[in-house]
Amino acid sequence: MALFPAPQPHAQRFELLCGASRPLRLRAGATVVCVSGSLVVAEPPYRSELPHGRYLAPPARLHAGESHYLAERASVILTALVRAEVICLQPPGAIARILAFAARLPGLADKNNGPGGVGALHKISK
Repeated sequence: MALFPAPQPHAQRFELLCGASRPLRLRAGATVVCVSGSLVVAEPPYRSELPHGRYLAPPARLHAGESHYLAERASVILTALVRAEVICLQPPGAIARILAFAARLPGLADKNNGPGGVGALHKISK
């Protein structure tokens, strides 16, 4: 277990009917998971911050159980080829990570972890 566990990612779950599209703005590190059905995840073919002449990869086709990871923040358009259930997992923002860290701080001053405490060693010595 990590000393400071990260908060759980924010998840959006929705259903797309056959042929329906849904535009989304996702953070870097987001994952699109196709739970059932089939869909296409399309990023815009270019972005203003990319160097001239550089283009992004073609749209990804996802089937049930497959996922698509976004390394950078982007707008994507999800289009269902057949009826599909989708989960979008977004990583927690900076504020959520700071709050999780702050919530963990009072637990560090445990009676066994203080000065002179033995922590988990008390079970070993028996």
